Amino acid sequence: MLRFFIPSPAHARDAAAYRAEVLSCGRDFDGSAGLGEFERYADWLERLRILSGERAEKFGWYRTLVRLAYDGDRLAAILNVRLSEDPFVRTYAGHIGYHVRPSCRKRGFGHACAEEAVRLCAEHGIHRPVICTSPENFASRKTAESAGFAFMGYETTDSGICVARYEIQ
Repeated sequence: MLRFFIPSPAHARDAAAYRAEVLSCGRDFDGSAGLGEFERYADWLERLRILSGERAEKFGWYRTLVRLAYDGDRLAAILNVRLSEDPFVRTYAGHIGYHVRPSCRKRGFGHACAEEAVRLCAEHGIHRPVICTSPENFASRKTAESAGFAFMGYETTDSGICVARYEIQ
């Protein structure tokens, strides 16, 4: 069973190991709230602090909650929830993002993250959350379906990016 924590300085070593593993595997960081963009954990925490508050919109971002998901003492996944009903979020970005550490995949952690995200969304007044993913990301699509999300179709942004859109039922 995963335990979820608000990222803090105490998680720096775990996040560094997580980041190093993802980089060594040549995987992407989609769903990790931007962890891959930051070599310094403190800089990522500052980004998360801004994202979680009212200032997020001043930077052109959506207010977002991030949680670190631990399996025992190991950081296994990262979860983020966009707290916006903006049409772009509902149609193309989705409310829920998750990233599972490569060595922790295929163990139900994405499903657990999606369930926690639905709970967080409900706490913040979002009762029909959406997950959007690349049509080719079959693992994420399977995770969405296993967590009670129904496939609603494909959407294409003005810049030509196609996403598979899922909504909780």
